Formats: sequence, C-alpha cells, structure tokens
Amino acid sequence: MSNAWSVERWRITLTLLAIPLLGFTLSNWTLAVVLPLLGYIAWNLFQFYKLEKWLRTGAFKGKAPDANGVWALIVQQIYRQQRKEKRRKKRLSELLKRFNATVAALPDATVILNGNDEIEWANKAAEQFLGIQRNRDIGVRIANLIRDPDFDAGLKKFVKELNLELGSPINPDMMLALRMVRYGKDKKLLTARDISQRVELQRTRKAFVANASHELKTPLTVISGYLEIMQSDPKLPPELADAVDSATEQAQRMQRIIEDLLVLSRLEGTLLSHNSGERLSIAGILGQIITDLQQTLSGQSHRFVLDTDETLFLRGNEAEIQSICMNLISNAVKYTPAGTTIDVRWYRDSAGHACLDVEDNGPGIPAEHLPHLTERFYRVDAGRSREIGGTGLGLSIVKHVVQRHGGFLQIDSEPGKGSTFRACFPAYRLLS
Repeated sequence: MSNAWSVERWRITLTLLAIPLLGFTLSNWTLAVVLPLLGYIAWNLFQFYKLEKWLRTGAFKGKAPDANGVWALIVQQIYRQQRKEKRRKKRLSELLKRFNATVAALPDATVILNGNDEIEWANKAAEQFLGIQRNRDIGVRIANLIRDPDFDAGLKKFVKELNLELGSPINPDMMLALRMVRYGKDKKLLTARDISQRVELQRTRKAFVANASHELKTPLTVISGYLEIMQSDPKLPPELADAVDSATEQAQRMQRIIEDLLVLSRLEGTLLSHNSGERLSIAGILGQIITDLQQTLSGQSHRFVLDTDETLFLRGNEAEIQSICMNLISNAVKYTPAGTTIDVRWYRDSAGHACLDVEDNGPGIPAEHLPHLTERFYRVDAGRSREIGGTGLGLSIVKHVVQRHGGFLQIDSEPGKGSTFRACFPAYRLLS
C-alpha cells in the first residue's frame, strides 16, 4: 500500500515539476500550468475508463486494467470483495442445499406460495399428497390444483393462519390436515399432513359409541318402564320402595348419559360451513334462560347479572348454541354454593370475536384440573357431580359445539377467586 502511494506522490511531483520547466521553455506560464494538469487529468480519466470497462465486462481477474499507484489499490480492494462475495455465496449455497434437502425429506407436504397464491417451491411429498409436480406446476395458482370450496373460501379470507381438514385432491381415501401461515415478505407457507389413520380411528370410535348407545337405549327403556310400573303399584312392599326409587333415578341418569353420548357422536369431527346456520339473538336466548332459572330454586340461591349486546347476532345452529348457553350457566349454578353471583356477558372483544362469558365468584377450580375439564366423564369432585346428577359430558359437548362453529373455549379459574368460562366465535359468524 505504501508503495502505491509513493508512486502516486511521484506522479504528482513530476506534474508539478513540469510546470516551471514548461514555463521557462515556452515563456507562457498559463500553458505551463494547464498542460501538465490536463495531462494528469486525462491519464486518470483513461484509468477510469479502463476500470469501468473491466467492471462492466465481469471484472475477471486476468483482465484487470494495468495500473499502479492508487488505481492498483482500487483493483486490489475489488479483488478482496470478490473473494469475500464468493465465500459468502458458497456458504449460502451450502446452507440452501441443506435446507432443501431437509425440507424435501419431511414427511409432510410443504409448498411455498407468493403473494398471488402461485407455487414457488414444493417438496417431494407435495406430489404424493397434493399432486403438485415441481417441474410442471411452478407458477400455477394453488387453487387450480386444490379444488375445494372451503379451501377456496379460506384462501380468499386468509390473513395470518388457515387450518383445514379435507380430502386429498388426488386420493379420495386420504384425509389431509392443511395449515397455511404467512412468513417473510408477502409469502405463504402451506403444509399438508396425512391424518387418514386418525380420522379412521375417530370414525370407528364414533360409530362404536353411536351403535353402543343405540343398543343400550332399548333395554334401558324397557327397564325404566318396568320400574315405573313397580313405582305405581300400590302393593309394592315398603322395604322395596327406596330401592325402586334409587334404580329409577339411576336409569334416568343413564338415559341422560346415552343421550349426551349420542349428541357428542353427532358433533365430533364436524364443522359448519361459514354461511350455514340461522340468525340467532344470543341476548334473547340468554335472557330467557336467566328468566327461567330465576323462577326456580336457582333464582333464590344465586344472583344473576346479565350484560349483553342486543345488536350482536350470531349465525349458527339454534339448538346447539342454546345447549352452550344452558350448559355453562347451569354448571355455574350446580357447582357453586348458595349466595354466589353469576355474571353472564355477551360482547365483541378487541380481536373481533363474539364472546359469551359466564363468570362466578365461587370457590374456583385448582389449576391441575383446568386442562382436563372438557374431557369426557372428567370430574373435579366425583361425589358431588353424581350427587347433583351431572353426566360428566356437558363441557365436552360445549367444546365440540364451539369448535363446530369455528370458535374456541377458554377456562380461567383460581381457587378462592371464582371461575370464568368463555366461548368465543369467529368474526365471520357475526351478524348485525
């Protein structure tokens, strides 16, 4: 580097020495100053031209302009940057190869979409699950390959995340769980996982529960009938009356369990389409339930506070939505002591969901029980649940109905501070 600057200083020195030499020789000091400076500038412009041409034609090492001084330093810096760039590209290339190999080896189909929902990249599993061929379908809109009404509707309304279960477009016997998320700048990542085995197990279990419940219903009806006859018989010995009453009570409880199991069997794994359902006044449904409860013993033992948005309507199945409201409110009554205040709210939250809150100031639920409350037959206090006649299926039904409507159920509770059960529904189900 010091040598290059020495060369440059000699050039400047020679240019300056040429000025007095030409001045004494030509006796014209104007020309004596202008000519050496013009020569120095012209030489540097020529070096600029050679450097620009070299860079424009690819900056190949063997074709670098012959130069020394400061121009040699510039060429050296360009060489260094080229080496760094080559090393960086090599590292990126190796990283990209590892990434492609990793994603290609994933058992789930993976597809990258651009802002127009066109395929930019897909792994090998995408061909097996979705019929996407990488050498043929790059640039094709994903909706042209996955022709499903729910997928098309979800794609049009996509914001941050989409989750769907649908049949494979190339194999009707294969069920897929599709998930699409946004990433990077205007990109979408679509994954598809084979859930055929899980769906088949669910179908088998659902069929078993439905068949078993139907099979139990007939003999239970017969047993209940005989018990009713025995209860109405005036000749029934007094020592058998309590046993018959107890058997009748258990038969009725069994009947309720079977009915709830049939409801769960019908609800499980099914989703309402976005536009299906009736226009429901949730404020009206809640008001009627509270009025009915206030006319029973519950109205004397519990205090109800109702706060509803009467302009907020929901599109859904009326019987199922009523079961959500009735289950949550009646549970608050059943599992809290007398004197408890129960707040019932229907409102739109900050995220745009429509939410039903049933909050009490009862004893609360220990944290270890909260994740299991919606499981079938799960009981925090088995003895108390049987005493009040619960089937252990109410919250499970609530969860499946909410999910069937595209929403979610959230439970918050703390011992000594009460509980809040919140059922929220997506914005697309709201009507004004």
